[in-house]
Amino acid sequence: MQTLTRSLTIATLAAGLALTSIAAVAAPGQEGPQRPGREAIRQEMLAKYDTNKDGKLDDAERAAIKAERFKKLDKAGKGQITRADFPAALIAAENEARNERALAMFDRMDANKDGIVTAEEFNAFKPDHGRDHPRKERGEKKPQ
Repeated sequence: MQTLTRSLTIATLAAGLALTSIAAVAAPGQEGPQRPGREAIRQEMLAKYDTNKDGKLDDAERAAIKAERFKKLDKAGKGQITRADFPAALIAAENEARNERALAMFDRMDANKDGIVTAEEFNAFKPDHGRDHPRKERGEKKPQ
């Protein structure tokens, strides 16, 4: 029983970590800074998961996302994530978030939105260091 509880706790944490970017983009009209590309991600999420087509993700739709994420993490298909599998699953979720941030940066560099960054666009790009960091999105400051 304790192992099952531990497995479910770990699974919940993994799903929560994997969904941090979803929670940030799922609420239409949220206040605060929006990075370019976020609206496209939000629209993609709504197209895939907004089953009642009301323009937002409700609890049932979010639960479906969590179930899908858990299924991806549950490599053995037994309804649980083992301690041995958790690090690799977590790293995969973090890599997915990094890829999304990298693509958002590419989209900001691509001034004419043709899917190609030229040397001119690259050289003209002025990065906002930390812009895409989840801590900054939550309004938190860097720990001292």
